[in-house]
Amino acid sequence: MELTSSTVDRKASQAHEAVDAAAAKASERAAPAIERTARAAHETVDKVAQTAAPAADWLNQSAEQLKAQQQELLEGCRSYIRDRPLVAAGMALFAGYLAGRLMR
Repeated sequence: MELTSSTVDRKASQAHEAVDAAAAKASERAAPAIERTARAAHETVDKVAQTAAPAADWLNQSAEQLKAQQQELLEGCRSYIRDRPLVAAGMALFAGYLAGRLMR
């Protein structure tokens, strides 16, 4: 068998067509599996998002409630100190004295 450029080109073309056919066949076989996997992944993400949304709302609402309680407590402390400055200063001195004694 003689190896001429036309023979080499023909054989290369046949090999190329065989590879293309094998790739197309593999792609056809893999496409449904890839589609099922993608669909399952999308469904899982949707379920996680649906589950996480109420939790995020609850956390947001709880954070707002905690901020409001913090503001109420802070305002209560401020008004107590404004109304009774000497008592507040005495309590602070006593707390500092106790902390100092406990640290020794």
